[in-house]
Amino acid sequence: VDCIVTTAGGIEEDIIKCFQPTFMGDFKLNGRVLRKKGINRIGNLLVPNKNYCEFEDWVTPIIEKMHEEQDEKWLEWAQEMAKRDPDD
Repeated sequence: VDCIVTTAGGIEEDIIKCFQPTFMGDFKLNGRVLRKKGINRIGNLLVPNKNYCEFEDWVTPIIEKMHEEQDEKWLEWAQEMAKRDPDD
């Protein structure tokens, strides 16, 4: 992946939508009631909790590996990534 384009929302929610289905809902649905049923409302979209769990299972090892690399090589990720040649 060379580039990720995201909406104004959190990028994690855009990635979550790629893992499992997200369902059309309504802006007027009660988020508190849905949450008690294991469903999250993002605007008019409905996302089951299991979708977030799957995302966390996928992203956690990536973040852990990045953290280990940063500690081992004394890297500041943001600065190092900004210096990299995109063609490498």
